[in-house]
Amino acid sequence: MEGGLRGRYSGVPVKLYRINKLTRPGGTVLKKKDVLAASDREALRRADESDDCPVCEVLRDGNPVGSVV
Repeated sequence: MEGGLRGRYSGVPVKLYRINKLTRPGGTVLKKKDVLAASDREALRRADESDDCPVCEVLRDGNPVGSVV
């Protein structure tokens, strides 16, 4: 479906993001988590707020959208 996944997210189209917990920036992936978010900014915010992510990268469609360090 073009434009990402649609979910019951306040009627807003959402996209699937992957949050990878890393050992260090550019390091080995320790844990992967998929989340739905309405925007890149929201996905980065959710990663930043996670206790799991002292160092994480956020991907959409396999492409990096940002990181939390």
